[in-house]
Amino acid sequence: MSPPDKSYLQVLSELEQWGSYETSAQPRDISKLEGIRLLLKDLGHPERAFKIIHIAGTNGKGLTATMISRLLCIQGFATGCYTSPHLIDIRERIALNDQYVSKNIFVQSASLVLKIARSYKGTPYLSYFDVLTAIAFHVFMAENMEWVVLETGLGGRADSTNVTDKEICVMTRIGLDHMEVLGRSLKEIAAEKTGIARTGIPVIIAPQATGLKPWLQKHFNSENVPVYFVEDFFPEQFLEADITADFIPIPWVECFQTSLCTMQVLFNEDRIKKQIWFEAVKKVKLAGRLDLRQNVTWSKHSLDFKTMLLDGAHNRDALMALSEYISKKNLIPFTLILGMASDKLDDTLRSPIVELCSQAEKLIITPIPSPRTASPEMMEKFLDECGALAHSPEIKYVNSAEEALEVSLDYREQPVVVAGSIYLVG
Repeated sequence: MSPPDKSYLQVLSELEQWGSYETSAQPRDISKLEGIRLLLKDLGHPERAFKIIHIAGTNGKGLTATMISRLLCIQGFATGCYTSPHLIDIRERIALNDQYVSKNIFVQSASLVLKIARSYKGTPYLSYFDVLTAIAFHVFMAENMEWVVLETGLGGRADSTNVTDKEICVMTRIGLDHMEVLGRSLKEIAAEKTGIARTGIPVIIAPQATGLKPWLQKHFNSENVPVYFVEDFFPEQFLEADITADFIPIPWVECFQTSLCTMQVLFNEDRIKKQIWFEAVKKVKLAGRLDLRQNVTWSKHSLDFKTMLLDGAHNRDALMALSEYISKKNLIPFTLILGMASDKLDDTLRSPIVELCSQAEKLIITPIPSPRTASPEMMEKFLDECGALAHSPEIKYVNSAEEALEVSLDYREQPVVVAGSIYLVG
């Protein structure tokens, strides 16, 4: 193993010693940001070295962030992008001009951040996400980024990313997720996510569930925050916009429109530049999100899956969008590989999980690679109680994602859909 790889693995090992909501599902005290504030101070305030676009919401944050980042690069800016979670490599979370940060650069910043974090000896408290956010800020400063797009990790008001000034804020679609931390209703969750806003700083708002728009308008008006609703602003500013394809999923369109509106509020460009943006952002996709692939080769067996759809959908809105996409793309009948975190199995999922499973001819239930995983028995019980198994699909139980793929090889001529968790898709 080369020295850079060894150093990288050592840093990853130390990072994992910090508690992570992603693996434990134990929420931190989200009222405490003293730790990351002190850490950034001791790092020389790297978060002040660049202009920031801050994104909160339930669904579409990562894709919207990636689209805006691409557009900022087209504008000629050195651009950083911080998203979560990652599929395979933690460096996916920190992008420099549309490329993952190198191992060497990551190790340099992470080593410094971890050294300072260790010196606190637990006081003040630092979460895994606090430390990783500080690493990202330091990378962006060290690599001279001019603009940085920040995706919140959880909520907004007390998220680790919400410790900076910002040029503009973006609210993607808000839905029911992380309710044990953020609240039991859309408005309670929205109240947490709108906490990223600052007086006088514009907010771009993607299309929302019925009834949430007037609440958001009133809330931001009371805080003297300028508001731009995408459903109103986009048709005014992008008169010639025309997306032509067999079927483009609504969630992608919402991210597309939201990213363009954000850029226009910031830069107020003419028709020619807007057309350049339009053509560039049409090409942006995100791995593992409504990710349809053809003739996927599994080198281990030298065999191809004719059609494979990978989607990390794990909440109501995302699962509904997945079912619609499957239907519109004529992927029925299909084999469904399904695995979820145990804390996601709540009443809000009943209707969309029935819709998804009822379209599947075969169902392969697997754990996800996380301590939070629902066991196959737990999954079957939830699916049965929901009525998702009423059509009597062929069901198989496996112990891992790889075993699930092994089983699905028998059905590789029909579409295979992998869904339920970003950790399963990764």
